[in-house]
Amino acid sequence: MIYNLNLREVSYALSEALDYVGIDDTMHGKRVAFMSAEIGKKLGWSQSRIDDIIMMGMLHDCGVSSTDVHSHLVNELDWDNSQVHCTRGSMLLEKVRIYHQYAPVIRYHHTHWDHFDESVGEETKEYANLIYMTDRIDALRVQIGDESNHKRREIEAVIQKYSGTMFSPAFADMFIKTSASDSFWFYMEPEALNEYFSEWIERGNSEALNFETLKNIAMMFADVVDAKSAFTSEHTYGVASLARHLAQLHHLPNKTQEKIELSAFFHDLGKLRIADEILQKAGPLNDDERSQMNRHGFDSHMILRKIKGFQEIAKIASMHHETLDAKGYPYHLYADQIPIEARILTIADVFQALVQDRPYRTGLSAKEAYAIIQTMGDEHKLDQEIIDLLSANLDHCYEYARHPVIDLD
Repeated sequence: MIYNLNLREVSYALSEALDYVGIDDTMHGKRVAFMSAEIGKKLGWSQSRIDDIIMMGMLHDCGVSSTDVHSHLVNELDWDNSQVHCTRGSMLLEKVRIYHQYAPVIRYHHTHWDHFDESVGEETKEYANLIYMTDRIDALRVQIGDESNHKRREIEAVIQKYSGTMFSPAFADMFIKTSASDSFWFYMEPEALNEYFSEWIERGNSEALNFETLKNIAMMFADVVDAKSAFTSEHTYGVASLARHLAQLHHLPNKTQEKIELSAFFHDLGKLRIADEILQKAGPLNDDERSQMNRHGFDSHMILRKIKGFQEIAKIASMHHETLDAKGYPYHLYADQIPIEARILTIADVFQALVQDRPYRTGLSAKEAYAIIQTMGDEHKLDQEIIDLLSANLDHCYEYARHPVIDLD
């Protein structure tokens, strides 16, 4: 199936998942993209270069899944282990055809201006260092916690101090000139920032993207989510693999199968907003922790619904913890409000979690996991028709969940 989507809109929406890692300090990627674009304009860059730096700015932290890593990056000007997320982000982008040209820039976006190897091309060097500088400017904003003129001067002083070493002298000088305008700082407020990028998105064109291209993007973001915790490692791939298999067994139309698979890859995007210590907690969650955990489907929906043409996928993805007795979350939907696509995704999610090895336990056998699923069916929580399909194909379903089969052709 062909999807007519605005790639700028897709990238902007999904970059919100990356920004969620900041939990309380969201929109970091968008602020970096904005500052880089405005400085690039002052430098006389072409519109195509401005468009590229916006994309790279929004995606530059795709190698960050952990709230702990994010905390280091925000609270330390020059963190020793920062290169780890640069390398990981570059590797993720290399796998996605429409983003792979950004991979070298992301690999070097924490490299000091005076540390670049001669083998790095000039354009890559410029892109990477501009993102590095604006990334550090945004970190300084968080550290200082005040945007009065006096505090702005503190930020400018730090950038000037490291001009020629950490940052390009030309970029540092242009930042001082660009930031002299109050509007430069006002635009980093959420409402203004969203307006700024809505205009940029509107100038983009809808493109005919095939299912394989979208799945490629979805798999990249699934990798970001699954890297957040050893508990969730490879979980999304197993859910997507099993959900697609169950949809095939149900003889659903290919178009519907594609929607289920995409929804599965995107279903846990909202988990990026959950603090590491909650997601990795082996014991029971307290009420506050449970409340935070239970909203991740809603947060996934909030991200995906902003992409025109993704409304159904957003809805399906957000329902993967709904149960037929209206005791699920986050919407407490009744059976007649839960479509077959979401029912399949829910069973795939539960079954995969049961059979997957976790740091604190070995995964259950196929029969043990099925027994739990059937109990949930008897309690009118899960769809019995889908459970019957699982039962009739239990060994195959177990393999799809444990050893994901993902067709990239």
